[in-house]
Amino acid sequence: MTLEQSRKERAYADDIADMMADLGASNMSGAVTEDMPAPSADVTADPADNPHALFPGDTSTMDIDARTVAIKLKRNRFITGDTYEMALDHVDEIRQSLNNDLLELVDIPRYRVMYARPVLAEDLGARALKTRASLTREEAAMLALLRIRVLGYESAREPSENWIISIDEIRAALATGAGWLAARNDEEGVMKRINSAITRCTSNGYLAAVEGTDDMYRITPLVPAVLTTELAGQWLDDTRSGNDQHQSDDTVRDDEETRLS
Repeated sequence: MTLEQSRKERAYADDIADMMADLGASNMSGAVTEDMPAPSADVTADPADNPHALFPGDTSTMDIDARTVAIKLKRNRFITGDTYEMALDHVDEIRQSLNNDLLELVDIPRYRVMYARPVLAEDLGARALKTRASLTREEAAMLALLRIRVLGYESAREPSENWIISIDEIRAALATGAGWLAARNDEEGVMKRINSAITRCTSNGYLAAVEGTDDMYRITPLVPAVLTTELAGQWLDDTRSGNDQHQSDDTVRDDEETRLS
């Protein structure tokens, strides 16, 4: 390297250092220093004007509990337990928040369950945050089975914590007698279909795995909350009558389907 090149590089480095200093960026660690002023607070919400503000610029009038419930209703299949009780104190605010996303609040006091479903209206011009559920006939048969099982538990006055069903019970109901899969001879294929239906029901909040077991599930209150016994009977009849066609990929699409949103 020549002397002239060395001088040019030092001059270039000095120019860069001056530019960094002018920009207040001499500290590149991300920490705020005297040379790096904090972000402008012009948009900071005044707590005196909005006591519910949680961050600079927050204009929401919902407190943290109401926001927490609204978020859970939008992200989860349903709420129950303590979250349900919390929602009761903020119903109007939560409903408005859901409506902003084209959702409506459904409250089932009997089962202490709330869930959000898409608004059904023509020509909305926008899609709701959640979409309607489409069920295969197998899944419809599965949900109908769970609803009928809950009816038995309710008749015996069993609390929801004891609404238990095993994989063997599900298999016996769907793959024997008048069950949806009774006409199939491929046992491995039958179990694959049943396991798939169980997985989806678990993902959608209708079943919850019983801790410490591999084959036991708890039926959640969401099942009776969204599915009437009359509809359950109709679905069971529909799936039984379709045994000969084996159309397991057909979907259940009627007005009542929106209750599973």
